[in-house]
Amino acid sequence: MNELNLENHGLSKLTVVIPTISRPEFVKRQIIFWSQFDAQVRILDGAKTPIDTSQLGLLPKNIQYLHEPQRFNERLSNAWKHVNTEFACLLPDDEFFLPSGLASSMRYLDQNPNITGCVGKVLMFFVDQGRFLTYQDYEYWRNFATDSVTAESRVQEVLPPNKVHKVQFAVLRSSIWKEIFTSSYCDFYSTGYLYERMLNLHSAVLGRTVVLDELMWMRSMENPPLTNAAVPRDDGGMLGWADNPSNRDEVLHYVKKVEKIIASEGSIEASKAHEFAEQFVYGGFENHRIKVQNSQRSFRRRLSEALIRYAPKSIKLAAKRIGPRKVLGYLDWQGFVIEDTCNKLEQNGIAFNKRELQLIERLTLETDLERRTAGYKSVPAHLVQR
Repeated sequence: MNELNLENHGLSKLTVVIPTISRPEFVKRQIIFWSQFDAQVRILDGAKTPIDTSQLGLLPKNIQYLHEPQRFNERLSNAWKHVNTEFACLLPDDEFFLPSGLASSMRYLDQNPNITGCVGKVLMFFVDQGRFLTYQDYEYWRNFATDSVTAESRVQEVLPPNKVHKVQFAVLRSSIWKEIFTSSYCDFYSTGYLYERMLNLHSAVLGRTVVLDELMWMRSMENPPLTNAAVPRDDGGMLGWADNPSNRDEVLHYVKKVEKIIASEGSIEASKAHEFAEQFVYGGFENHRIKVQNSQRSFRRRLSEALIRYAPKSIKLAAKRIGPRKVLGYLDWQGFVIEDTCNKLEQNGIAFNKRELQLIERLTLETDLERRTAGYKSVPAHLVQR
């Protein structure tokens, strides 16, 4: 049964690629969700042992579960083989897209052939004491300048310290999606923080993407970011990787690859592509270094966070009053229930479908109950740094 009656919204023109590894409860949730809609869904499982799909029931025709025990970057660089629709997008296994937002993105692209992709507004979500809570994030995202009609002008808009918006989870024309994911993920780097940056850059080289005033992406805080040998995200992050002398060859390879991406469109001369590549890579490192330094927590912030996390309730209430806003921003005090979320979205002029939010709320609470019943200890929302 299609609970939201969206079968005529053209989602069949979209392929949703969902990489996963050893998280059957989230694969199950994705199958339940996407069985309501007609998008083509390809679940790419990199685990050594595949999920027993017989426990998930009969898969709808639009959903395929594919066991591909490869590194994360290999699965995504080869994902083009599974995309045979006009549009494509990537989705983490524990997150959601709003079908109404996806449909609006495809309509926009149909009406604007000069645009290569769309992103929308974003809500973070998590469960706290049985409540499904959200808050808006990535409010700093902006559009490319309307006169950014050349590859060079668009690249300049994404060179550090500039930024526009993420495209990793954008709805893109499939030709664009295939090209940028294949090129960005075809090489393995011993840090997982480079691929998204290359996607943003390559997308800017190929065309202009836009931010729509419509809710499209629900970003989960249920799990910490995945880090393992295939998707390394520790050891000091991107700066730890860049500063490690043993990674010098990888850094140089990264610079050369970025230069090749910038030059790939053909209109940017070689010397300029080299200059842009140096600025993108080394300027990106420096910009990130400054951000890390600026985010060093003061004694007052460390104290208030410790109080919030470990103190008795009476002291927590006091800490709530004195705690820095950014610390509280990661806590449930800043989360909003569905009704309040909808009110805030309306006040901000952001389009959304309430029934879709309610469906996501129900599935998220069911997963939370299932995991708690199985003895899973969830990670506190404020510790899930994305």
